[in-house]
Amino acid sequence: MAQTYSSRTRTAHPKFRNVAVPAAILIAVNVALMFLVAQTPLAAVNDLLFSTPILGLIVFGAALTGGNVLAERGLERGQVAVAGVGIVLLQGAYAVFGGGILARVPQASQGVALGVTLVVTVAMTIAVAGYVYVRDRDFDHWNKWALGAFVIGAVLVLVGSFVTDLALLGGFLFIFLGFMFRLGYEIWRVRASYDPDRSLIHALGIYVAFTGVFVHVLQIVARMMADR
Repeated sequence: MAQTYSSRTRTAHPKFRNVAVPAAILIAVNVALMFLVAQTPLAAVNDLLFSTPILGLIVFGAALTGGNVLAERGLERGQVAVAGVGIVLLQGAYAVFGGGILARVPQASQGVALGVTLVVTVAMTIAVAGYVYVRDRDFDHWNKWALGAFVIGAVLVLVGSFVTDLALLGGFLFIFLGFMFRLGYEIWRVRASYDPDRSLIHALGIYVAFTGVFVHVLQIVARMMADR
């Protein structure tokens, strides 16, 4: 796909290299941290917070939003310390959340669970990227759709926390969908408005969206493996 697009723009390879490498490093570090957290008492924090689902959503949502804002602003303004704090916050939030999910899987199968989750998430990312590039159109509206899906998901989680578990399932699906839309939007931004000076900001956006999809797929994989 990169080679095909390169034939038209001659800029695809630098785009993918400068964005994909730092994004992949951030993702790899986070997946490793999830595995480490799953072996520690920190994994219990996830279950404690999500004993009331809306509380867990608020805490992790605030951590991810705050970390994203700090990291992006720090990168935009060249403030390394601010960007570092934001990335640490993002890594920590995803590590505790993903580690808490992974801890439900038997320890001997945790590596397999992460591997399966990674393969599925990468396949979904390739499918989204393929759709974005084949359509060759404006996907700016996907950012609004992502926000809308997050809001609907949060409302459903709030209802499900006190009324019915069915609403929790709906909340999970909408938040999952929100991260998928955000991933597609971030991929489109690289294609449509890539700026070499903002390559790390592009990488940050893809990392946040990809890892959001990853932890949702991990929940499904962990549930299937725990049931077995």
